[in-house]
Amino acid sequence: MQQEDSRAEEVHFGGKLRLYRTKLGLSLGELSKLVHYSKGYLSRIETGEKNASKGLATRCDEILQADGELILAFSASGVGRRPRKKAKSPIQLPPTARHFTGRQRQLSQVDLDVQKQCADRAGTARIMVIDGAPGVGKTTLALQWAHRHAAEFTDGILFQDLQGHGPEQEPLGTHDALAGFLHLLGVACDAVPVTVRERAAMYRTLVSRRRMLMVLDNAATADQVRSLMPDTPDCTVLVTSRNRLGGLVARDGASRLTLKPLSSDEAATLLRDASTRDLRDENPEELRHVVRLCGHLPLAVRIAAEHYSTGQYSSLAEMISVMESNLLEFLSCLHDPASSVRTAFSWSFQALAEDVAHAFQVMCAHLHKEITSRDAARLLGVPAGVAAQRLDALYQANLLVPTEPGRYRCNSLLAAYAGELSDAAAGSLSCICGCNREIS
Repeated sequence: MQQEDSRAEEVHFGGKLRLYRTKLGLSLGELSKLVHYSKGYLSRIETGEKNASKGLATRCDEILQADGELILAFSASGVGRRPRKKAKSPIQLPPTARHFTGRQRQLSQVDLDVQKQCADRAGTARIMVIDGAPGVGKTTLALQWAHRHAAEFTDGILFQDLQGHGPEQEPLGTHDALAGFLHLLGVACDAVPVTVRERAAMYRTLVSRRRMLMVLDNAATADQVRSLMPDTPDCTVLVTSRNRLGGLVARDGASRLTLKPLSSDEAATLLRDASTRDLRDENPEELRHVVRLCGHLPLAVRIAAEHYSTGQYSSLAEMISVMESNLLEFLSCLHDPASSVRTAFSWSFQALAEDVAHAFQVMCAHLHKEITSRDAARLLGVPAGVAAQRLDALYQANLLVPTEPGRYRCNSLLAAYAGELSDAAAGSLSCICGCNREIS
């Protein structure tokens, strides 16, 4: 009996069916027309959720030219054997950051937009895009909302870092992201389809009529996200990105929340809460000065709080002096480059097209005030229309903020980073010129 059970597990009819189907280049839809079973039913057989009948197994064996292999797999699986139980509902949420401060208005906006979106629309998930500059707290906000509402998603929560910006050379492929989700939803390795289209179809079948939350973190493009979106109003999708992902709003009906830096009071509260040293009696103006130097970005404020917690500075005034001497060097964590403001900015800069990266380096380094397309054209030496396009590209990447139509400004920390890039480029050019003079 034990041997029979082992053999039944070893030979998976659905996996064999998928193998022979893809070998002949047939889609599930094409096979369904040949065997006269629905595409959805065949998909559930391939994932092991349904058992095939003997007649279906025989018909598939003939059509797919399996030479009896599918009939053998059907027999080995056991006639009438109960289908494989569904996996337990996956709960993948990572922990959220401690000392979460402020953002109540933004959390309420996510609540409102999720409720408004899709109660009366069939075939569409509720989609919320949270975008913003590097270090502004997009992932933290998404996780905070997800943890608060976790009990509502009775069939599970999926989380995936899509690696749109980071140390990896390329964003995570949709092909791999879908495979990961299918495994979590109980699909055996040998039953995962080969193509993205078929993986997406199986994924949508499995989450159909399930109440789930998908948190798609750190997306690079709208296309990277689309195949991961379910087609049921019972599911909610939170997408975070440094890019605005306008296509998800325009084409897919997503709502958008563009996250801005903390207010001065919120940033000061975060500094107090995140520091292990008591800051209640510190000079309020010095507190405001620290968070102003941090550009009110949560990542920068947390790093400053960590440095002050070490006790290496006798007062905030002493720490401010060090911050002002080399701000971006200060806003880093030793032996942890990923926990560094400069590194976070570099990931966005490296993802820019060459001409847009040059525009960021030139314009933001000079951005002590608002800039217009005419100003940009003068600095870049290009026509105003070209300059306007590059300004918009930086806006879409959340590296510039519009103040009014045609006018932009840059976060103070991003401006400092652009200044470093500009100085480094000037130094390299000077070195090259010097070397050329020596050679000549």
